[in-house]
Amino acid sequence: MRILLTALALMIINFHFAQLKPGFNTDEVTTTIALCNSYNFTEQYGSAEAIVPDNYQRSYTSDIIGMDNKFEVYNNGTTGVISFRGSTDKLISWVENFYSAMIPAKGSLKIEDKTYEYAFAKADSSAVHAGYALSVLLISEKLKEQINNLNDKGVSDFIITGHSQGGALATMTRAYLENLPESEFALKNNYKSYAYAQPMCGNKEFAQEYNQRFSEQGTSYSIINPKDPVPNLPFNYEEDKLITKDKIKGWLFGEANFEPTKFGQDALIRLMEGGLTKHIKNSNRLISKIVSFQVGDVELPEFVSDINYFPTGEVKELPTFKYPKIQVNVTGMTEDELADYEQDEDGSWYKKEKKFFQHKPYNYYVYVLKEWDPEAYNNLEMTYLESDL
Repeated sequence: MRILLTALALMIINFHFAQLKPGFNTDEVTTTIALCNSYNFTEQYGSAEAIVPDNYQRSYTSDIIGMDNKFEVYNNGTTGVISFRGSTDKLISWVENFYSAMIPAKGSLKIEDKTYEYAFAKADSSAVHAGYALSVLLISEKLKEQINNLNDKGVSDFIITGHSQGGALATMTRAYLENLPESEFALKNNYKSYAYAQPMCGNKEFAQEYNQRFSEQGTSYSIINPKDPVPNLPFNYEEDKLITKDKIKGWLFGEANFEPTKFGQDALIRLMEGGLTKHIKNSNRLISKIVSFQVGDVELPEFVSDINYFPTGEVKELPTFKYPKIQVNVTGMTEDELADYEQDEDGSWYKKEKKFFQHKPYNYYVYVLKEWDPEAYNNLEMTYLESDL
């Protein structure tokens, strides 16, 4: 009887406080991008207190797992936020990104003596990024434990987030959790995801199913800067723009314009696709050995013959990040040192924009505020980090 009453009380609390609704929510956006920067602030300043919203408390920080992955769990009493760290400067973290051959989106894999049954999608034709799938499974036990802990406190609404590699893990984790049996958790959970600067996670079939189930329902968003190269990775071409029998027929009978330059590009992609697939599969077999050395013996399903990645999440674009104009005195600098600077029309010298400035997490934070919380943006003490310049 006591157990029944406890469960009933949790259900009432959960119903009363449920706040997670479909749709793009600017409070959720500003909160999640702030939490994505907690790793950055902790590393640089020793504390994330300055960036974490006051109404959220961190309840868990994972140890380093798998390929230098880490996640944090926050909650405000009614909503939990799962935040994944992005790529680090460790080699194995970048090996995870390059482990981009695809495996079936549902099946099983073995790590050491443990077999993991998994599903990131329902369709048999769906395939996903091997590195990100493996990382989610390595994290999964600790993650489920933390979700159940919050369920025991009546929290059943969860936002999943991350920047860069962390954004890809957020998307993959969302897909993984949504395909688990309900019996895994104490409560029926509701999920929403905000991924920042995420690389792509799976093939067309995976993306179509994911977007139909989540993005089109207003519960999954991908926030990108169009000048950021990472959201265009690992590899993508638009199938509907390539050569087809109908297009050739249209050219022959004058029903469509023939563009020889485009024809050459299409033909090149068609010719390269088989070679690229083979190259990626072969190189990823070598990467498998590196991964096994790091996390233990890994037995993946056979790689699929697909390299064409597609984006997930309803896309929200930010303006291009403006590089701050910082004047410098170049007197006495060598020619090699001058390569990091550029001269303006008035003869003054300034820092050149660094590579990946358009990808940095704090810049995403600044421009999210500028776009969706102008008052908070106007009150910012720092509009850029010195370490990003």
